[in-house]
Amino acid sequence: MGADPFQGRRGDCSGGSLTPPPRSQRFRRRIEGRGRPIELSELPLGQRTDLRLPIYQDALSRPLEVPFIVLRGRHPGPTLGLSAAIHGNELNGIKIIHHVLEELDPSELHGSLVCAPVSNVLAYEAGQRRFPIDEVDLNHVFPGKKEGTPSEQYARAFATTFLPPLDYLVDIHTASEGRVNSFYVRADLHQEEAKEMALRINPEIVLHSRSGDGTLRNAARARGIPAVTLEAGNPSVFQGRMVLEGELGVLNILAWLRITRQEPPQPVDRDPIICGSSKWLRTTCGGLLETHFQLRDTISKSQLLAEVSDPFGYRVATYSAPSPGVVIGMSKSPVAVPGMRYCHLGAVGEPASPRGRAAASKAEETRTP
Repeated sequence: MGADPFQGRRGDCSGGSLTPPPRSQRFRRRIEGRGRPIELSELPLGQRTDLRLPIYQDALSRPLEVPFIVLRGRHPGPTLGLSAAIHGNELNGIKIIHHVLEELDPSELHGSLVCAPVSNVLAYEAGQRRFPIDEVDLNHVFPGKKEGTPSEQYARAFATTFLPPLDYLVDIHTASEGRVNSFYVRADLHQEEAKEMALRINPEIVLHSRSGDGTLRNAARARGIPAVTLEAGNPSVFQGRMVLEGELGVLNILAWLRITRQEPPQPVDRDPIICGSSKWLRTTCGGLLETHFQLRDTISKSQLLAEVSDPFGYRVATYSAPSPGVVIGMSKSPVAVPGMRYCHLGAVGEPASPRGRAAASKAEETRTP
């Protein structure tokens, strides 16, 4: 067995040794307009600049500022964006960004890094997933609307501020409350650069996903920005191993893009499992849920996955796997209602080609009476 790749690193999420840059380089406020794009040309070369930019307003007409961190390299090159906490209780991504920044010297970068560590400020302050003013999932309303709902206006201002300078994007998430995730990446595997980014992160699982309307990843893709979603563990906690693996993955992407020129840290030795599709399995009865699988388990068809019992202890339902696969995520709450997601099951294998999917869909339509 080789040396532990986590030995001697910051896997416990303890405070780092990052020394704040001089205050003159740290905060540059800009209040003159919501949604103005970050202009890299306005920022000093070879330095870190911390920004608090107005994205929204409160009911007292005060600007709501969102923190952004820009490392503008001294040398020309591409710009990578990192975003976290679009859901306010998804905290691992914030630490991943902090740890990545500790490893970088902007004077040596061939390109730039633009970070949004707390994308959904109001949800973060409330300690909840959804945008609190209208209780909407912010990652369902991008790119937003100028005269839309509160969440749509926030999303539009955030997207028009953050996305324009980017050439690539890693959007970092965790599971939602009551669920747990493996360390996995969602990416459109038919897009070569997105696929390469996903593999460079070296996750446990890579899931082919084109991304639905409303996500920040889809808004980036509409602008021609290759983007992936990194799912790093569980909500409302810092998980040292997830933070460390996320840090290593981002550093590998920076090295692949040649933004950094030093040898990246050695990642965990594994081959990611490729899933061409996935589905959430749901309960049909309410009661007490007991699962018989763990994250990353290989599942065979008809394998017993879960049982539900009533409050008297009588079993009222059993659930078996409808198909083989691998467990990407799962529920951790034993209290179940009908329709609750309990197992995120990935179908192992490369995704079908777009042409193959279209042909299969046409054949299915032909067979339909």
